[in-house]
Amino acid sequence: MPPEVTRAADCGHSPKTAKAEAIALALMGIGDIAPDQLAEGASWERGGPLPPAVGREAILAALVDISPPARIEVAQIATHGKAGSVAGRVTRPGHPPRLFCHLIRYTSASAREVAQLISFEHPGP
Repeated sequence: MPPEVTRAADCGHSPKTAKAEAIALALMGIGDIAPDQLAEGASWERGGPLPPAVGREAILAALVDISPPARIEVAQIATHGKAGSVAGRVTRPGHPPRLFCHLIRYTSASAREVAQLISFEHPGP
């Protein structure tokens, strides 16, 4: 069964916002990031015990191991210039909901290539 994804009404869908949301969902196991969306030297800091994934190939390899959650609630998407963030709640089978935030830094304001990803997740209230 595919994961359920809900969005807050104010999440808008400009092209840059839609791109940030698609990247964040891919980081949680829903969809893919095309190799050309990542700069060659991009990095993904995942926190916790996971080491950073450095380089396009390392990030793509790390994405292969991610199992999709049961549900994602996107509460907020913000983009401006070379940065974006996507935050909300994620629920995995057999676990309580957790808060998440994915920070995205692009190589330029055009948002064609990702330079850096930083992902946070922790227990919610």
